[in-house]
Amino acid sequence: MSVTLPPRSQKDIAALLAVVASSDGSIATQETERLVTALRRGFGLKAGAALELIVRAIDEVPNDRDNSALLRQLDVTLDKAQKEDLVVMLLDVIAADGVKDAQEIGVFVEATSGLNISDRSLDRAYERYFSGKSRR
Repeated sequence: MSVTLPPRSQKDIAALLAVVASSDGSIATQETERLVTALRRGFGLKAGAALELIVRAIDEVPNDRDNSALLRQLDVTLDKAQKEDLVVMLLDVIAADGVKDAQEIGVFVEATSGLNISDRSLDRAYERYFSGKSRR
């Protein structure tokens, strides 16, 4: 991800990550850690600033779980490479608590569709995520 994204885009990304993490009813400790790590790596933030960004983003997420406006905004703001980066971040957050949750996967599918990510870009993001997992 690019540290050059404007603050609004960074908050939108944090919001989408938080929506995925909380879609099973709560955000587990492991998911919070992955959220912070993803934002630190993606935007060059210190841990406190990343956590503050998550809190601000969560406060702005609509309670009705309609993510369409958020996804539209990210779709027009992010380029193809940034969308791939976001998919890798989403996968990492989904896997953080070790629980395979249908609601998280549902939000992930909604996100990739709403971001208009091509199958080819999605394949590259999967490859990056899973190749990184094998090196850990």
